[in-house]
Amino acid sequence: MTRLVTKEIVPDFVGEISDFPIDAINDQVHEDLRKAWTRYPVLRFRGIPIGDVEQIALTKVLGPIFLTTNVQHGKGVGHPEIFVIANKKNPDGTPAGDLGDGEVQWHTDHWWVEEPPSAALLRALEVPPTGGNTYWANMYTAYAALPASTKERLKGLYIHHQDVLDISGSPRRGKEVPSSKDFATWSGVDHPIVVRHPASGKPCLYLGASRERQTIVGMKQAEASELLDELWQQATSPHHVWHQEWRVGDMMIWDNRCLLHRRDQFHPHSIRLMHRTTAKGARPVAAL
Repeated sequence: MTRLVTKEIVPDFVGEISDFPIDAINDQVHEDLRKAWTRYPVLRFRGIPIGDVEQIALTKVLGPIFLTTNVQHGKGVGHPEIFVIANKKNPDGTPAGDLGDGEVQWHTDHWWVEEPPSAALLRALEVPPTGGNTYWANMYTAYAALPASTKERLKGLYIHHQDVLDISGSPRRGKEVPSSKDFATWSGVDHPIVVRHPASGKPCLYLGASRERQTIVGMKQAEASELLDELWQQATSPHHVWHQEWRVGDMMIWDNRCLLHRRDQFHPHSIRLMHRTTAKGARPVAAL
């Protein structure tokens, strides 16, 4: 019977699966993949012979497909499940994908919705000679390294994640910017700062994104800003970060529920083309 073998890159953080049996996926492979993904929230596949159809099928092993919302240019042609991340242009000069060639700040995908996605799969079709690396930050170890006094302080606390402006500060589709500068009054969703992972059972930080537009429910802004600064500094410390230097044919699976991720900028005259799929998740549950 086919079994998956996972090589450890970073203990309990990053693993690599080689010789993935893409043409012989069975229930055992499904189980092995889910177990590996729970232990290693970042999984790398190198040179996997996979196309859009196979990527979509593999995503469904981890959960029902989550269709990316607020897409400007990244809708997959022929496959709505595919989100195209690219700086390429179509023949008519329009963007062939989203996110361009600039830096993408630390974030968790779709942090502003009630039920953020659980898994993301990103596959490299074209990569620039330098830049465009992806970084992940481990929210398990970030939480574990907090002082006991801070952990105690986080009990029962929620961040209000506004859903009006995106990570770049631009209004989301269909949203109007309120006149009030108090982000606590803007539409959005409240998620616990410390959540319990539904598969591993371990606590981890859940910070979302857009630090400069966050508030903590029931806390004065000056106090909230001080605490959020401490948490973001801890979460993005190099001690908790690993990065991927992409090769064509690489595919990464990561757990959106216990990680932050970001991307380097790259030269605008080079090409970076990636196909992403996403699996549905559930509403984050407080661990404290």
